[in-house]
Amino acid sequence: MDVKRTRLPGDVVVMFRDGTSTIVESPSRPVRLDGHTFGVADIDEPPPHNGEVHPDGDELVYVISGSAALLLEEGGTLETIGEVTRHVLEAGDAFVIPQGHWHRFETIEPYRLVHLTPGPGDGHRPLTRD
Repeated sequence: MDVKRTRLPGDVVVMFRDGTSTIVESPSRPVRLDGHTFGVADIDEPPPHNGEVHPDGDELVYVISGSAALLLEEGGTLETIGEVTRHVLEAGDAFVIPQGHWHRFETIEPYRLVHLTPGPGDGHRPLTRD
């Protein structure tokens, strides 16, 4: 039996579609492999992008503590922001972000978030500079 143990937040668990798994220790950027990544993030600042999308499946997020607003888009693209709905998530709230929908978070108060993110595909809009 291949037993794996890790510390979250920090490390990311990768569950491949073939049924195997691995642990990536303290990645410096999101891990997107052919499967799902599971991780915990402590967030107290704005995201480093203006939205992200996961074309390979739904993403599950769960707020452990704090609160954030999830901005979910209908019809967004890499170049344009679609119609936005705002969902306030507080400790204990979970949300399934539909496959192919652009989304981003706004911090209301520092929060801890658990995510189960599909891969390998993703997209990120660059931040706009004024």
